Amino acid sequence: MVSYLSNDSRDSLLKLVDYVKNSDEYLECIRLKEEISKDVELTKLINEVKKLQKKYIRSGYIDSVKEELDSLNDKLNNYELFIKYNYYLDKVNNNIDIIKSELNNYFEKITNYDY
Repeated sequence: MVSYLSNDSRDSLLKLVDYVKNSDEYLECIRLKEEISKDVELTKLINEVKKLQKKYIRSGYIDSVKEELDSLNDKLNNYELFIKYNYYLDKVNNNIDIIKSELNNYFEKITNYDY
């Protein structure tokens, strides 16, 4: 694949990536993810939800499967560690969205010519 980025551009983008990866929110997300992986009950619940999501889609969206999925999602969404992880994940995703928006605005500004 041809790269259209100069070394300076690549360095600038890497600084943005480093900014996200070194943020308190990202680091907390990583820490919480490791904590989740050690929590057998929570890990099992997450895997059950994933399986039911697939089953629900494959079933053609049968209501009984949806009810079971909703019940497990309720349990999952009341799990303090999972709530905390999602909170920080949302913050990380918001930071990424802000960067994407700024980049889009920049490209839009330099590529939109007045005719």
